[in-house]
Amino acid sequence: MMSEEKKRDVPWVEKYRPQSIKEMALPSAKLNGQKVDLAQELTSFIRNFFKEIREINEKNKKIKLFNKTASEKEQKKLIRLDPAKAGVLLEGQPGIGKTSIAYALANDFDMEVVETNASDTRTRDALESKLKETSKSRGILDYITESKKKLILIDEVDGIYGTKDRGAVPAILDLVKDTQFPIIMCSNEYKTSLQSLYKMIPRYEVHPLSKKEIMKILNTILKIEKIQGIKEEDLELIITKNSGDLRGIINDLQALSRLSTSDTDDNKDFIYSLHRDTTEEIFGLIRDLFKNVKTLNEARALTDKSDVDYNFLYKWVNENLPTFITKSKEIQDAYENLSYADVIFGRIRKNMQWS
Repeated sequence: MMSEEKKRDVPWVEKYRPQSIKEMALPSAKLNGQKVDLAQELTSFIRNFFKEIREINEKNKKIKLFNKTASEKEQKKLIRLDPAKAGVLLEGQPGIGKTSIAYALANDFDMEVVETNASDTRTRDALESKLKETSKSRGILDYITESKKKLILIDEVDGIYGTKDRGAVPAILDLVKDTQFPIIMCSNEYKTSLQSLYKMIPRYEVHPLSKKEIMKILNTILKIEKIQGIKEEDLELIITKNSGDLRGIINDLQALSRLSTSDTDDNKDFIYSLHRDTTEEIFGLIRDLFKNVKTLNEARALTDKSDVDYNFLYKWVNENLPTFITKSKEIQDAYENLSYADVIFGRIRKNMQWS
């Protein structure tokens, strides 16, 4: 089991990632300009894929058996699944839950997710080496052991562009034509360079959740975490600042929750200072400070390499000492040192001597 300390270290975007499509507050979506039920569409896509691919494989076994003894003229072509039934594309701004949808579906159908980022593997060779064997074949062991089915997830397909990446799109099209497993692709925006892909598979336009739906999610998280004192106006500011990016919103909420807040606190500056990677950066920095650093010089070197503001770092360390230190004498010494640091910060601010 995960220790209480490790549970506190887990980013909330992972901790509260839905485990089932039924658990999700799904964003609205359109297909060919018409509003659709995304959960129903994708669930049907996965279910129908495996039903049809199983039927096609059975027919192809008979065709291969026939072709072994048939003349060249009598040879029959193998049947292929319609590409429109082999893959789908989810298109929408970053952070609205496209990847979470794929993983939730995988859990619902007990599938292993094979994920790649198209913007990192842009060439044909790179994509093929990453995915082709997975998508095209099932080994004997797969049938004997009844191993997990797979869901292929290709993220950021809109990251493919230019002459250098020209072979990547045809490679993806070939994958869709030959795959033995369903493929979900994600992109942040519409790209004219992906027209051939749009013509082949359904493209769902996924929109952010409403402010009301996001607020409900945030309040649910705060209730589970037993956190009080965060003002509704701060939650509204976090939602507005992130423009529907639920991942960024939850990261900011977790960052704010690590501070002592009250109805009189003004947290605007702190909220505006946060960016997508701030929460992970601060968590990592604090973990390293408490777990890996042995000397003052190592601590100074670590903080010098970070872009985290010292004032915010001080507040986070102050709030999270009991998470990393359990011995009462060590906690007492640590808080005493923090009080000295606070005095020094005060003098620096008063005298404007930042060097």
